Amino acid sequence: MTYMSPKWLVVEFLRSRLTDPRSRAESSTSDTFTATSGQKEFTLTPTSGKKVSCVTSVTDAGVTQSKNEDYYVDLKNNKVIFFDGRTSGNTIVVNYKEGASNWIYPDKPRLDISRTSFPRMSVTVVSNNNIRLGNYSAPLKHIIRFQVNIWVKEPTEDEVWTIDGSKYSGHDLAEYLAYEVIKALENYESDLHPALWGYDGRVGPQDMPFDYDLQLHQKVLEFTLMGIDVGQVNWK
Repeated sequence: MTYMSPKWLVVEFLRSRLTDPRSRAESSTSDTFTATSGQKEFTLTPTSGKKVSCVTSVTDAGVTQSKNEDYYVDLKNNKVIFFDGRTSGNTIVVNYKEGASNWIYPDKPRLDISRTSFPRMSVTVVSNNNIRLGNYSAPLKHIIRFQVNIWVKEPTEDEVWTIDGSKYSGHDLAEYLAYEVIKALENYESDLHPALWGYDGRVGPQDMPFDYDLQLHQKVLEFTLMGIDVGQVNWK
């Protein structure tokens, strides 16, 4: 089975459903392919100096395809991979976001990044409990507890963003982004299904102490999602 980190599934989902206040990876573009018989993999070609941030939609012969049901996204290799082979001659259109940098990553918070790297989110796994669904050959059902850390610098005069007519910076921006994460999971959980499902909010958004040394505001939230044989692309 192909390895697929559950963190990358959540990161790609959040990049697709959230808007970066700095617009670091918000440029929309698309690639068009003509499928060969049985072709499953399609490699994206982002603009020179940029990376694929997330895939926003895919069509096959004009028919919209469902992420994680018809195909999945391999961000490490810039690929869209279908579970079933395509029909020869069909036009495949992949719409995606790209940028020279990003703001949501599957890692722990870093201290060696510049001011313009904020606001920033990190997605980590706090715990992963599993149970065998039958005898020794049955699959494992996982209940994964994710943590999202949201970091926002104490603002300078030019670090105030207007969103939907309201101004946000510092602590207010961190709180706004935290609730945007929750709203995305509440409203668009189907984007993750059947790879992950069963969103259950557990913690937060929780206020963390202000980091005076780094001048950082932090919000933390935790939630659980379920999956079968997590880490493998075998949910189809």
